Parts: sequence; structure tokens; C-alpha cells
Amino acid sequence: MGQSNRGFSDTGLRRVRDVLARHVDSGKIPGLVALVSRYGETHVETLGTMRHDGGAPMRRDTIFRMASTSKPVAVSAAMVLLDECRLRLDDPVQEWLPELADRQVLRQADGPLDDTVPARRP
Repeated sequence: MGQSNRGFSDTGLRRVRDVLARHVDSGKIPGLVALVSRYGETHVETLGTMRHDGGAPMRRDTIFRMASTSKPVAVSAAMVLLDECRLRLDDPVQEWLPELADRQVLRQADGPLDDTVPARRP
């Protein structure tokens, strides 16, 4: 594929595949189908299987239940901001979502919902 001024580089696509493969290899998810598109060039990556215990391999045309559909939209917007250098992945979240500043968290994960303390870090 090589490098083009508008699409993807082989190195970049390998990095994407490596990151995605780590999630499948860790056992957190059984498999995935990812699609990235940039300036009219589209790349599809399929990894793993449909179930944790094996099953059919993921394919380009694997059908998924629709859930959390706002996430792809939010991620697409974030990727545009990243590409324009207007957002960094290590920005403190309260710069973008001030309502998350001065968060309270549970004192204990299994404790009562009203037993909270200030978060130790942003």
C-alpha cells in the first residue's frame, strides 16, 4: 500500500492492528471488526472470533447488535480534533468537560453510594 498524501501508511495500519490485536490477545474481547477511513481511502481490520470460547472468526460482514452508538460519533469527532492538533489524548478531561472537575468517588468500590470522597487525581 505504501504512503500516500491522503490515505494511510503501512506503518500506521500495522500500529492500528497491533493495538487492536492486544485487546483480543488479552482475552478482554473475543474479536472485532474495525473500519478506518481517511480522505476516501478505507481500511477494514478483522481479528479474533465471535465468542470467547471460539466459534466463527470475525469477518468483514459480521453482524453486530447496535449498542452505545454515540461512541463512534464521539470518537470520530475526537479523531478530527486530534488530527487538527486541537486535542491531545493526555489533556486533563476537565478542560473539555468542566462538569467532571472536582469529582467525587466512592470510598470503597462496594460501599454505599453516598459514602464518597474527592478523587485523588483528575
